[in-house]
Order: sequence, then C-alpha cells, then structure tokens
Amino acid sequence: MEPNGPREYTEQTLDADSQVTFTHRINIPKAACGCPAATTIQQLATRVEMLEREVSLLRAQCGSGCCGESSAMGRLDFIPGCSGHGSFSFDLCGCICEEGWTGKNCSEPRCPDNCSGQGVCVEGECVCDRDFGGDNCSEPRCPSDCSGRGLCIDGECVCEESFTGEDCMVGRCLNDCSDQGLCINGTCQCRPGYVGEDCSLVYCANNCSKKGVCKEGFCVCQDGFAGDDCNSVAPVMNLIIRGVTDHTIDLEWEGSAVLTDFLVTYTPSSPGGVQLEIRFPGNTTTCTITGLEAGMEYNINVFAVINNSISVPDSITVWTYLSNPDGLVFKSITETSVEVQWQPFYYSFDGWEISFIPKDNDGGMTAQLPSTITSFVQTGLRPGEQYTVNLVALRDQGRSQPVTATVTTLIDGPTQLIVRDVSDTVAFVEWAPPKAKIDQIVLRYGLVGGEGPRTTFRLQPTLSQYSLQVLRPGSRYEVSVSGVRKGNESGSISTEFTTEIDAPKNLRLVSKTSTTLELEWDNSEAEVDGYQVVYSTLAGDQYDKVIVPRNEGATTKTTLTDLLPGTEYGIGISAMKGSNQSTPSTMNGRTGEPVDLLIITFKTYNTITLVWGVVQGPIDHYKVTYTSSSGTTTEMTVPKDVTTTTLTELEPGTEYTITVAARRGRQQSNAATIDAFTGIRPVTHLYLSEVTSDSVSVVWNAPAPPADLFILSYSSADGTDTSKVTLDGFKTRSLVPGLLPSTHYTISLITIQGDVTSEPITASLTTGMDSPKEMTVSEVTEDAVTIAWIKPLAPFEYYKLSYQSARGRVDSVVIDSDVTNYTLSSLFPATEYEISLIAVSGSQESKVVKTSVFTAMDMPSELTALNITPQGALLRWNPPLSNVDIYVLTLTHHQVTADTLIVEGNKQEHQLSNLKPSTTYSVALYATKGPLTSGTVITNLQTPMDAPLNLTASEVNHRSALISWQPPIAEIDNYMLTYKSTDGSRKELILDAEDTWIRLEGLAEITEYTVKLQAGRGLDTSAVVSTTFTTGSRLFATPQNCAQHLLNGETLSGVYTIYINRDPSQGVQVYCDMTTDEGGWIVFQRRQNGLTDFSRKWNDYLVGFGNLEDEFWLGLDNIHRIATQGRYELRIDMKDGQESVYASYDKFSIGDARKLYTLRIGEYNGTAGDSLSYHQGRPFSTKDRDNDIAVTNCALSYKGAWWYKNCHRANLNGKYGESKHSQGINWYHWKGHEFSVPFVEMKMRPFNFRSISSKRRRSAPV
Repeated sequence: MEPNGPREYTEQTLDADSQVTFTHRINIPKAACGCPAATTIQQLATRVEMLEREVSLLRAQCGSGCCGESSAMGRLDFIPGCSGHGSFSFDLCGCICEEGWTGKNCSEPRCPDNCSGQGVCVEGECVCDRDFGGDNCSEPRCPSDCSGRGLCIDGECVCEESFTGEDCMVGRCLNDCSDQGLCINGTCQCRPGYVGEDCSLVYCANNCSKKGVCKEGFCVCQDGFAGDDCNSVAPVMNLIIRGVTDHTIDLEWEGSAVLTDFLVTYTPSSPGGVQLEIRFPGNTTTCTITGLEAGMEYNINVFAVINNSISVPDSITVWTYLSNPDGLVFKSITETSVEVQWQPFYYSFDGWEISFIPKDNDGGMTAQLPSTITSFVQTGLRPGEQYTVNLVALRDQGRSQPVTATVTTLIDGPTQLIVRDVSDTVAFVEWAPPKAKIDQIVLRYGLVGGEGPRTTFRLQPTLSQYSLQVLRPGSRYEVSVSGVRKGNESGSISTEFTTEIDAPKNLRLVSKTSTTLELEWDNSEAEVDGYQVVYSTLAGDQYDKVIVPRNEGATTKTTLTDLLPGTEYGIGISAMKGSNQSTPSTMNGRTGEPVDLLIITFKTYNTITLVWGVVQGPIDHYKVTYTSSSGTTTEMTVPKDVTTTTLTELEPGTEYTITVAARRGRQQSNAATIDAFTGIRPVTHLYLSEVTSDSVSVVWNAPAPPADLFILSYSSADGTDTSKVTLDGFKTRSLVPGLLPSTHYTISLITIQGDVTSEPITASLTTGMDSPKEMTVSEVTEDAVTIAWIKPLAPFEYYKLSYQSARGRVDSVVIDSDVTNYTLSSLFPATEYEISLIAVSGSQESKVVKTSVFTAMDMPSELTALNITPQGALLRWNPPLSNVDIYVLTLTHHQVTADTLIVEGNKQEHQLSNLKPSTTYSVALYATKGPLTSGTVITNLQTPMDAPLNLTASEVNHRSALISWQPPIAEIDNYMLTYKSTDGSRKELILDAEDTWIRLEGLAEITEYTVKLQAGRGLDTSAVVSTTFTTGSRLFATPQNCAQHLLNGETLSGVYTIYINRDPSQGVQVYCDMTTDEGGWIVFQRRQNGLTDFSRKWNDYLVGFGNLEDEFWLGLDNIHRIATQGRYELRIDMKDGQESVYASYDKFSIGDARKLYTLRIGEYNGTAGDSLSYHQGRPFSTKDRDNDIAVTNCALSYKGAWWYKNCHRANLNGKYGESKHSQGINWYHWKGHEFSVPFVEMKMRPFNFRSISSKRRRSAPV
C-alpha cells in the first residue's frame, strides 16, 4: 500500500510435482483504516495480516526454495521489490528488510518490543490486548481508564483530589470528613457533636448555654457552671469536717470564685428535727455552725449559689460531741480504793462511763453508771499504783470527750516488826512485806533518847529481814521500817530492844608459879560495874569466885592464889552491870611443875632407851619428841605412871634431839632435853634370784650408814670361771651375766665404809640349762610349717616341741636331741600358731623358746557378677575355709584401677554402684586375715548403656510441648524419640547425641501424648524412659493477632498465622514478637542489615515484600486489614549498638486504598522522641505514587516510601546505612537527619492487651 493509491501484484510459484499455484491479491485502501471507530476495518486488516503470515508459512513448506536445484520450472512475473523497504536476495530466496520493517516482502512495519507479547502489531503500531496499553503494550490498563478522573500509573489509578476508588468513580469527601464522620457518595455523614461539610465543626447542646466552650462535641464550662450544656451551677467540692465540739461544727469546702453565695442547711436526724439554714458570701469557704445540741446527729448540705441559681448539694452527716464532764475530784484515797466525784449534766443523756487504767495497761476497770450518779467508789485497786481515770458521758451512739485525771493509791507499809537474836553488837530485825509494789524498804534505827545519830538503810523491796551490826553493847535502841514508791513513803512501824553486855576480851595468863596464876583482860565496851572471876580445877574438886572492880584503864588485872602446884584450872570472867551479866570469857591455866633427870640408858643402830624423873602433881601423860639431824620430827606419848621408853626404827648412825614434857589437857610442863647417836647396820645376807643358764640376780640389804662402795665377785667350782666387779655404795642389787650353763658358782660381797672393810658375805648357786637358739620358720603353706633352731651347749636328752592355735588346742611332739629342724603338718589354713621349744634333761628343762606363725590363707572362688545395670552390679562368691577379716575388691577398666573397695569378712556378696555405663570392668577379689592375704580370683563384667534421665514435658500448650531430659553418662550416637497420642497416631524422631530438648509442634488439642526416649550407640540401646502430657485447648481457635496467640500460650517469637476478623479463609502469615513489653506484637516492618531493597514501587508496598525472619514490609493492605479489627497501639523499637530507644502511640490505624492508606496515630510515649506525629493524617507515598505536599517527590528524593509530608521527620523505609541528609533510616528526634538507624522494628498490638494479660495473670492459679 502506497500513499498515491493501492498497488496490485500477482506472484505465482509452480511446483512441478504438485502443480499447486499460490495466488493472492491484497487491495485495502489506507483510508479505510484511518478511523479509530471503524473497528470492523481494523479487525479485517488484522485478519488479512494473519492470513498473509499463514500463506507465507505454507509457501515455505511447499517449496524448498526458488533458486536451488529442486526448483520447479517456471518463471517470475517480476523480481519482488521488497515493498521498497529492502532488497531481494537470490541466495536467500527472499527479502532483506531495512530497519523497522519485516515480513517476506518487507511490507510490515516492526512494532516496539513486539508489543511486549500483550498485543498485535498493525502497520508498525501495537494493537494492545484489553488489559494493557502504551506504545509497546507494557503498561497495565487501569479500570475504566480511571473514568477520566485520574492518571493510570502501573495499572492503578491516581485519582484527582475530589475522587477516589479503583476507577476514580467514588467522590472523595473534603478532608476525609476530618475522621469525625463517614464519606457516602462524596458527602460527609458526621458523628454526633460534629457538623460542617468536612465534619470539622464541633456542635454542643444549647451552644453550652453561652457559659462554656464547645470542644470536640463536649462543653467545657466556664468557672462556676457544670452540666452537659453548662446550664447548672457547679456544686461545691471536697466538703470536710474541720472540727466538732458539743455545740459547734466547723466546715470547709472548695468552690468557684464566681459564686455569689453559699447556702448551708442543717437538720437533726432525730424525728421532728427542724431544718435551719445559714448563707455565707461567695468568697467564704469555711463556716462554723453554732448553737447545736450536744450529742446529736446532724445532716448538713452545702449549696453553691449564683444569682439565686442553686447547685445540687454536697452533703455530710456528723455527730456533735456530748458535753465534757466537769469538776472531777477525788474525795478519798486508800491503798485499794478511790472515791471520785463530778458535776452533773442538766440535759437528758444515757449515762456515764468511768474507767480506771493502770499505768502499765494491765487489768484496767470500766463501769457504766446511770446519768443520775455523780460519784463512784472504785475498789479492788492495787496499792501504790498510778491510775488514769477517764469519765465520758454517753448518749445513743455518741460519747463526750473524756475528762481525765491521774491518781495514785496509797502504799501499804511493812507489818509485824520483830527483833530477835539480840547479842551485845548484833540484832536481827524481821517484818512482813507490804502488798503494794514498792521501790525500796527504808529501815531506820538509833539509840533511845536521841543520843547519837540515827542510821538509815534503803533496802531492796524483796527483803523481809535485816541484821543490825556493830551495835553498842548494853544500850537501848529503837528501829522502824517503811515502804517507798516513786518518792512516796508509807507509814512506818517501829519497836525497841536492848543489846546485851559484851564479855571481856583478850583474856590471857600474864605469869604463874606453882601456886598462883596472874590474869589480865581488855575491859568490856559497855559501862560495867565490875567483873566476876570464877575458877576451879579441871577435876572440879576446887571451886571459887572473886569480884574484881573495873579498872579505869583499857585493861583489868587480878591474881589467883592458893592454887595447887602442877594443876590446870578452868577460868571464866563475866562483866557485871546491875543484875545483868555478860557471857563469860574463858581460858585454862596451869600452875608450874617441870620434868627433870632425863638420861640415856641403852642404844643400838636403830634404838635409844630413855629414863626420867617422876613429875609431882596430876598429869594425863608424858609427851616424848625426837628430831633427827635431817630435820625429821616424831612424837609419842607415854602413860603418866611410866618414866622410861625405847625409841625404835631410828636411822643408823644418826644424831637425835630428844625432849620429854608432862601434859594435862592442853597444858604442858617445862620439857627436859638430851642429844644421842644411833649405831651402824652391816650387810647380813645375799639373796640369789632369776637364775638362768648364763646369769643370776644378786640382792642384799643396804648397810647403815650407807657404804662407799661394794666389791662383788664370783668363781666356778673348778676355778676355771672367775670375775670381780666394783659397785657404787648406794646399790642393793646387781645382775651377774656371762655364766656357764649347768655350772656351780660361789658369789661373795664385801662392804667398804670409809677406812673400814667388812668381812665377805657369800652365797652359792648352779646355773640352769641353756635353751635352743635362733628358732626360725620357713616353708609356710596352708596346712604345714617347718621349724629350725641351733642346738643348746649343755648336754640334754631330747627336745619337746609344743604348738597351740588360736582355737585353744595344744599339741606336743618329742624330738631327738640330734635333730635341729622339724615340719608341723595337718594345720588349719589362715590360723595363727604359737610354737614353743625346750630342751629336757631328766627333770630339768631349759627356758622356753617361742615363735608365732600364720599358715597361709586359702582363696575365695567362683566370683560371679549378677543383676548388671548401667551403674551397678551384684558380685557373689564362695568364701575360703579359713576365717576372713575383710575382702579387698579391685575394679579395673581400660587397664586403669578405677576403685578399691573393702568388704566385711562375713559377706559373700557385694553391690557395686557408681559404675560407668557401657564399660568393661575387670573385678579382682582376695581375702585377708590379720597380716595374711589369700590368692586373687578375677571375673569380668560389661555394664549396659544408661538411659536418659528426668524426661519432662513443659511449656505445654494446645499445639506444642517442650520435651527435655538429662543425657546419659555413656557416650551415645543418637536418641530415638517417639510420641503417640491416645488415638493411636505415632511419630518417631532421630535426635543428635548433643540434644537435650526438642519442641514437639503440630500437636492436637486436648490430647494425651506418651513420649518415649531411648539412647543408642551402634547396635546397643539404653532402657526406654517415658512421660505423658496432655495438650490444652486454645483460648482463640482462629487468633486474629499475635496477642491472641500469646494468650493461647504460644510464648516464642516467630512466624505465626493470624486470621483477619477470625475468618479461616483470611489467614495472613506474620512475625510475632512475644517478649518486648509483655509481647503480643505484630511486627510489620524490620530493618537490620540492608539486604532487602526498600526503594520500591506502590504495588510492592501494597502487597508487602521481604523475609519475615529477616528484613521485610508486611504490606499496606495487610496492615490496614489488621488495624481495622479494633483499636491498636503502635510501637517502634530502634537500636544503635548497645543503645536502645522506643516510641509508642496509643492509637494506630491506616486508611484503605481509596484513602491512600492515610496514617492515624494517637498520643506519644517513649524514649526516642516524637518524630511520627509530624506525619499524622498523611497518605502513603512511593517513588511512583507521589502523594506528599512537597514540591519534590519525597519518596524518590529520599530513597524510600513513607507517609511523607514536606518531606519527613521519620524515614524508616529509607536507604539502609545512608548518612546523607534525610536519605537514610532517620528518626529526627533521636539521631537527626544524618544518621541511618541500623535496627528498626515497627509493630502493633491491640490497645487493651496489657489489661487483658494482667487480668489473666491475676486469675491464673498459683
């Protein structure tokens, strides 16, 4: 087709075989396709184009070419010109088209991108399919082409400002009705309280009566007014009682400053009460109501008044006090009672209440009295106690203020005062203690008549007696006692007494003769008249007394005469005053008579004999005293009719001083004294003992005085063996060794004292036989031992060998004298034997040679391991015949000794414990008895693998449970875990050896499961352990958010499915944060590593992108659908290293697609600063949907997508890690516009979740 007209041409191709001729003519005027409305012509052109393609294809199939050898005979009417858009090639047998043209004859214009496969190319222009448009059919076509009210971008309509909807057919309301109404067909239907085209005007009832301001549909009333329309007077507030008396009530309240008056009304609550009222100026907020009746209940109302308009009242009820009692006095006070009196009341009331409370609050007394009573006697009080007395008046439920006074009862004093056991200087005072609790007892005493000062003692209150000391003898005293408590003293009780005369003191004998005794004494302290001296012999055969006047000095003397010589007298002296007489002072005195003529008549080495002259006068006996030169003194008595005695057992060669005196009672005569020496004691005998074959012990008596040295010698009978030794003089024993056996010896001892050598003392002996020597034991077996020895020197006839076991049996054997070894047989094993050997010659036996030996032990047998467990086994064996003290068990594994155990000898088995599982042990056992050890018996055992421990199910909810256990001790390869429900379904898992827990997921609700666990290694398996648990039911069968998943008991953060509006067909996978701020958050955005590109178009942000476990955006449509389920709150968590902040908003939602997902948030709280409120009410923008109000495209300029305004304070979908101004992940109020926050999570949850979860916690069982 050309501009100047149609071209017609004919092409014929002859196929020699088939003779098929293809002929086609095309003649379509160009003008016929020019009208866009002529769809029929357009469709025809399309069909022709398709037909031409088919004919060209068929032609290519029917002929291999036009120029080759197989070409048919024929001719071309003309060489094709390739429509003027190419050149014909005979090599190719076709046209080579110019750029922009195609087809066999280059007559077809080429369309851009071949119409993207979404349309057909007609004359170089794409005829797009129904849902696509654009030059190359690559652009999705918008519904209804946006109804001519918007632009189609990426298949979505960007509507004009006044329209919305997918096809821009829906009229948009002004300002989206300010979120205070619904947009219906472009018209706002406002909520109550709001009016205007965009519902932005607030409407209040009665225009708040012109007494307030309308805010958000509610009246904010002026000061002093209240009510929905501000038409009422605001009532008073905080009405309180400031004070109450019997006749007044003080009130206080709060009120507005614009009030003109306050009206106070008060009415007695009793029947017939008359209401009274008082008015106060509006600037008054306190008042006192006076003239009230005491003890009466009043109902009080306070009204606020503005120009005669009265508010509702604020009310209160209060009782007036009863009048205080008056004139409380104490009429009388005793130790146990108090009489109290007071003034009467002259109005009606119920009565009185009086109480007596002790200071320690222990045992108070309370009485209620009629109103006519004005005095009261309280009895039963404690003496000396302080009481608080309270008196109140009573009327109905009212009580007066108490009148209070204190009173202290009198103290009762001590009673029954007596004085006893009076001596010259001491008197004992007793009394009965008082009943009252007192602080001290006061005791006073002094001389009667006021002579001298009185003495006062303050004693402990518990005392009831006291001893008066250092009194004046022979004097009259007065004594009194009383009680004191807290400074108050009771009455006293007193009595009088007289001390006795004191006896004379220090009575002594000044001198004496054979017929006189001169006496002296210290005078009595009392003023006495004189002294009576009474004396007599001790035998009582002479008695006399004399009166001696008192000397004015300190002492008085007298001499007793005409006394018997050598006689002892008893003397007593008493002081005399009038008819009173003191106790006597006594002593004994003896007249003189000496012992004389003391002589020595005989003495030996240890005795001395004495003789002395007879003493004239009566005596009891003689006392003989003798003292050695070493200072040792000995006394003895001799009868009075004997004048001689012999001193015995004296030390030889010692000087003694001897005295003799006559005694009568305690009196002793002058003594006679003499000195004398004893003689010397020699050695008299030798004593031989402990005679053996080669030694003897020699003992002798010690000489007196001691020897200087001894010479001890011995000689055999034949003179061949002699010896001499010098010994110290103090020795009395010596051992003579080195003697020959069976030999006669003579022993002699010579004593040397100074220059004196004694005659020898001798003794004879014959030494005994010598014993066998060096007895040894060898070749010890369980039943035999061999004994060997060395033959003795002395001749003998035979040996006698004896052996005795611990069992007590004794056996003997006679052995020839020429034998030096012998084997004992038929012995018991592990038995101690005592073996004795002696040589015998006639009746003579040598000293016994002994030794001890244990026969060897036999060993235990048949050691067996039974009841083998992973950590234990029972060992059992047969014991040896011999007794066993202990068994020793040794356990070895891997050629290393693991343990050594001691088992009691009476046991035949032992329980092994604490073994290692899956271990081969070698067990060795031997027995011991004393020092003996048996042979060892050995066995081997293999412990099996131990099972896991403490298999436990926890964190059980409706669909999962956490199974945990403690691993076995043995090394394992893996675990086999199976779990089975009651309906028979069963699953089996193979777990790694390192695992100690697994969470079972996908469980059925309210189902009991049995879990079994077994460890394995190779072909070995442990015992099976098991546990059971029952899954719970879900609180929410189709959770619509993460909070409901959490309330279902799913506490782990991760990916969950939620169901919009609990519709099972609207499931959405989300990531749930179950830990932050009590959990339950739906995370709808996360930035953490920059691996996900967030600079995306509208469609991506609409449906969401990324990985829920990593970085992602949940999708605007999902966010909108979730947030419309109810009221949600928003939380944004941000981190920079260790620094964490958050921002939360108590309300969060976004609009739908028609509202371009407009952002709505509530009040801010948090630590990051409020950077999101700037974006309040803004639609969402992407780089291909610029919905901001800035001149520039914010999303394109700042590498993200957001609810941009002009442009942002927050840009949490910005470019990760970008620090250029405003292009990174920004939160202005935390890090500014030049810092990209490395971690961000945006999340939402139901606003009321916190209160719901706290209620569930409070209701959960403990």
